[in-house]
Parts: sequence; structure tokens; C-alpha cells
Amino acid sequence: MKLKDKYESLLFENKSLRSDFIRNKKDLEEYFLMWAHQIKTPLTVARLILDKKTDEDSKKLKEEIFYIEEYTNMAINYLKISNRGPDMDVDYVDLDEIVREILKKYSIIFINKRISLNYEPINKNIICDGKLLSIMLEQIIANALKYTEKGSISITYTGDRLRVRDTGIGIRSEDINKIFDRGYSGFNGRVNQKSSGLGLYLVRKIGKILNIGVEVESTLNVGSEFSLIFPNNLTKM
Repeated sequence: MKLKDKYESLLFENKSLRSDFIRNKKDLEEYFLMWAHQIKTPLTVARLILDKKTDEDSKKLKEEIFYIEEYTNMAINYLKISNRGPDMDVDYVDLDEIVREILKKYSIIFINKRISLNYEPINKNIICDGKLLSIMLEQIIANALKYTEKGSISITYTGDRLRVRDTGIGIRSEDINKIFDRGYSGFNGRVNQKSSGLGLYLVRKIGKILNIGVEVESTLNVGSEFSLIFPNNLTKM
């Protein structure tokens, strides 16, 4: 076989392998999305059954089911964002509406853990993709709740920053620069045993998409503060 024929043969084989890989990857993603949606049905039924009971064990089980649903949603969001197209649904977004929806969703965790909330209306509109911003902020609030066993969570807006402060276990200084890495749970994740290592990865990834900065300040055994920094061209009163 001539050298040119060998080259064309290898090129064809490479294209074929690449095509098979893309097709198999797509099949796997579609299967996982289908599985993730299907698993929500028995979880919903289980929660409805538990709603009829009021004992302490039922409260704990409902909280665990809530976390299972949220980790399922997180995985779905991860797949969607990883394979998203270049288009975004950009419009004026009311920050208060997004915050209130998230707080309503996580009210069961605030109540069960007896965590107090400090939040006053922000009265600020942001120009961005509301769904992506909601996922981003939800992960930060969920993270604050996850690592706070007593005390409070505060949500404030000053200048160009939306701040979420908690009185949780804090983050070790050596972990600060790694917490946004995919799959990284750190010491806190191992202690808490509820960290997937995906939540803050999604926060950083969405932040880059929306051009929203993310900063973290934390003191071990005192608490953490996550700040979303909005560029001036994205904000409107």
C-alpha cells in the first residue's frame, strides 16, 4: 500500500473512531438525563408519604430525600452547562425574585436545622441569563446551609456585590484556592460527607459564562462569605 493510501486509511479510521466516540458520549448523556428524571418520581412519592408523618425521623428522612433530589438536579445542570450552546436567554432579572425562590425551596433545611436568616430586599435588576444566575446563587446558598449547623445565614447587597455569609465551620486556608475545582471536596466535604465536589465548580463555570466574579473569605470555625461581583454594565436599579 502506498504511503498516501495508508494516510487516507488512517485518516478515515480516525474520523470513524471520533464519530463513534461522539455518538457513544451522546447516548450516555441522554441515558443519564433520562435516568435522572425518572428517579425523581419515586423520590416525590416517598416525600408525599413522609408528609403524612410528623415525627423526628420523618423530618430527617425528608431532609435526606431533599438532598438526593438536589444532587440529581446538580448532575443534570452539570450536563446541560457542559454541553450548552453559545446562546443565552439574556434579559433584566430581579435579584429579589431569584433569592426568594431559592429561600422558599430551601426553607425545609432552614427550619430543620434552626438556622436563622438575615435578608432584606435588594431592589436591584441584573442583565443576564436568569436560569444560569439562579443555579449559581442556589449552589452558594445550599453550600452555606450544608456547612452551617447553628447560627445564621445573611444575604446582602452593597456596591456591586451580592454577599452570602454564614456562621458555619469555615474553609481551611489551604483549601480556598481548590474549592472551585471539579470533584474537590476538601476536608470539610469529608467531614460533612455530603459534598459532591460539583456545586462550587458550577458556580465558577457559570460565573465565567455570565462575566460575574466570585470571591471567598473564610475563617475556620467562624464562617465563610461568598461574594458575587456584578460588572457595572450588568446592573440596573
